[in-house]
Amino acid sequence: MFISDETLRVIHLVARHQSITTAAEQLNKVPSAISYTIKKAEESLGVELFIRKGRYSVP
Repeated sequence: MFISDETLRVIHLVARHQSITTAAEQLNKVPSAISYTIKKAEESLGVELFIRKGRYSVP
C-alpha cells in the first residue's frame, strides 16, 4: 500500500476545507480529479476517508 505525497496533499486540503471543489481550486485541478484521487486512496487503504454530504466532504 503506497500513498503518494500528492495524494496526501489532496486528502489534507479536502479535510482542511471540507470541500472537494475548494481543494481542486487550490491545486488547479478539476473536482472530478480530486474525487478520483480520494476514491483510489480509499480503495488502496480499504477505508472510507470522508463522509460525503452534498457539496461537502467531512473527515
